[in-house]
Amino acid sequence: MDLASVFRKFAAEGTGQLALKFADTTHLCKISIENGEAVYIKLGTLSPEETLAEIAGKELIEANFIKGFSPRKRLESPITAQLVGEESGDVSSNVSSETRHIVTSSIPGDVVLRLMNDYIDIVGPLGVVIVEKFIKTTGYVRGEAIDAAIYTALLEQLLIDIPESMREEFQSNHS
Repeated sequence: MDLASVFRKFAAEGTGQLALKFADTTHLCKISIENGEAVYIKLGTLSPEETLAEIAGKELIEANFIKGFSPRKRLESPITAQLVGEESGDVSSNVSSETRHIVTSSIPGDVVLRLMNDYIDIVGPLGVVIVEKFIKTTGYVRGEAIDAAIYTALLEQLLIDIPESMREEFQSNHS
């Protein structure tokens, strides 16, 4: 997986949080994206500058995007160009129209609640915090239907915390 192309793909979707797993790193790298620009980056306890240096040249293993996740922190200026190694920070124009998609279907509220409850049952108390954070950042109202793209992004994000031995079953139960 190439960081620049992964970033471009998800940046085209607008505002959200990109969670990346790199080889030989313990923590997830989280990139806040606002209007297609990388506005903040964090890896464990490292500063944004240290994070950029740490991930340079590392092998990207997994990427998940939570659409609609509003950035809580912002740097003085976007770091898109540094992140993808380009002069221009405008990544949305570099994304082919094939990676842009519109999903108009929705997932019923009971299905979303089952996903959240099953996740909490597996992860424990931390699962409650993560689910509440999702609800707060997206404005989701418990029991209501949710856009299929947001549901898919939520599922992908939650899968990160599911033990490897249970991941496939969890995903098949909630896909």
